[in-house]
Amino acid sequence: MPMPDNERPDSLEARVRTLQEDNENLRTLLNQQQVQARQWLLQRTTELQRDSDEQRKSEAMQRVFYRIAERATAGLLFYDFLKVVHQLLRELMFADNFYVALHNHAKGVMDYPYYVDEKDGDVMQTEGSPYKRGMTEFVLESARPQLMDAERFRQLRAQGFMLEASGDLTFSTWLGVPMQIHGRIGGVLVVQAYSGDVTYSEADSNILSFFANHVSAAIERYQAIEDLRRSEARYRSVIENVGVGVVVVQKGHMVFVNPSMERIVGHTKEALMAMPFTGTIHPDDVPAVVDRHQRRLRGETVEEAYAFRVITASGEVRTLDLSAVLIQWGADDATLLFVVDATARVRAEADQKRALQQQIELNDLKSRFISVASHEFRTPLATIHGSVDLLMHYDDRMPLDKKRLTLQKIDDAVERMTHMLENVLVIGRSDAGRLQFKPQPSRISIFCKSLADEIRSAMPEAFERIRLQLDLPPDADCYLLDESLIRNIVGNLLSNAIKYSPDGGQVRLQVSPRGSELLIEVSDQGIGIPLADQPQLFESFHRASNVGMIAGTGLGLSIVREAVLCHAGSISVQSTPGEGSCFSVVLAAPAVTGGLTT
Repeated sequence: MPMPDNERPDSLEARVRTLQEDNENLRTLLNQQQVQARQWLLQRTTELQRDSDEQRKSEAMQRVFYRIAERATAGLLFYDFLKVVHQLLRELMFADNFYVALHNHAKGVMDYPYYVDEKDGDVMQTEGSPYKRGMTEFVLESARPQLMDAERFRQLRAQGFMLEASGDLTFSTWLGVPMQIHGRIGGVLVVQAYSGDVTYSEADSNILSFFANHVSAAIERYQAIEDLRRSEARYRSVIENVGVGVVVVQKGHMVFVNPSMERIVGHTKEALMAMPFTGTIHPDDVPAVVDRHQRRLRGETVEEAYAFRVITASGEVRTLDLSAVLIQWGADDATLLFVVDATARVRAEADQKRALQQQIELNDLKSRFISVASHEFRTPLATIHGSVDLLMHYDDRMPLDKKRLTLQKIDDAVERMTHMLENVLVIGRSDAGRLQFKPQPSRISIFCKSLADEIRSAMPEAFERIRLQLDLPPDADCYLLDESLIRNIVGNLLSNAIKYSPDGGQVRLQVSPRGSELLIEVSDQGIGIPLADQPQLFESFHRASNVGMIAGTGLGLSIVREAVLCHAGSISVQSTPGEGSCFSVVLAAPAVTGGLTT
């Protein structure tokens, strides 16, 4: 009996090969999917690791600063306290080589109470060293962080700085930040490395500066407490002259006040002792201070150090850092308070946060500018390129009217780019404080009519869709205005009203005299402005979220605001999405009669 064709050996071999190929394809597909899965998993793991690192870094900094405040009042010797500070700094950054320098302003010398270095050892740990032209002194005199490598050190030395620098100078990276102690620059924290594997950055500088703020306050507090514990024989002298406020509170009143506390709050000792101990504390901080004080008297666990605000005799609000311990004063329990004026430190931290926020806003502004500029330039450039290409290849075959239309497209594109550059220049002059205000007698009605005609010519298609209503004073009325700035105000508001009315409707320009002021209102029945966008409406490069494909740079209203401010005026907006907007501008613009203001 003959074998069926589909069971012949050659047919079976073909089927086997087909199955093998299918199997190989499946294996390839499976490998590809596994590779993609591993790549996704690696990316996600990296993102989670980065988030986790940031959280751990923040938690580490908070833990370190709490430990500094805690150990400053733990009764350690000053060197042991600084040794703890060194260990805590290592949790935040590379700090194997670290030293603390304090400037003794009264004696004009430098003290190095803590100095650990893999090459210098601790031989540099001295007191009363001469003040010289060294790296530490360079930080003190510049009053700002100094980050340098070997090349920058050589350059500065060639310029006459740091000629007396001592110790091993073969470091690869060096970072020193100033500390403000007792209201002035009085110390320096320094880390350095000799290995090329370590390079300090601006981020390290920020961390060490923030760390120094806390260390300096702790050093002030620690120095005060350390001095008090050194010798009972010197107790009165130290208490009377230390730069930290010292107060004893008993039964709700101050029973001892040192001169520094008098200086900090601006009240005499007699006045302070005659009022409740909360008499100078800011009202908002009184409940928390009283609660801590009462809990401490009851023997409950209370943080030893915290900050609060006082109102001085002159009405100034100052921030104080306080350390408190229970003592026996006479026969009764009392609280001994050590108070450090932390106003300068708090302000420095606030300034640092503001500077960081400003930098973030500047970076965002740059990003928005690049995005807007690239988008706004791309379209006209494409138009120019296409039109030029058309003229180059089909010039001899193009009718005259089509050739003129193509040239007009090029001219319009150039005009659009020029307009954007002019707007950027106006914003730049405003930011640099060079936006000039030159008021001259101006017939505002004639000016507005002429400006409306210009906009009609520049936006003919959009103008056809709307009904323009002008409510203006008599043509003869004259006001003291800067026509260049008024062109920016009225031109931008009116062109925006037309541009953002794609479905037509009425656009109204009204100018109304109000005494020595001029009210300019521009309203439309266009797309309106979402409520969430209105607070940022006058910021550079900000555009409302509902503009869609309507072209724009986000500079017009920013320019309007600056021009209004030059006229000592104000601008406001009322808008409902889908119903339209009304911009109201009030300008200081006296009427002019016979060339004189009335």
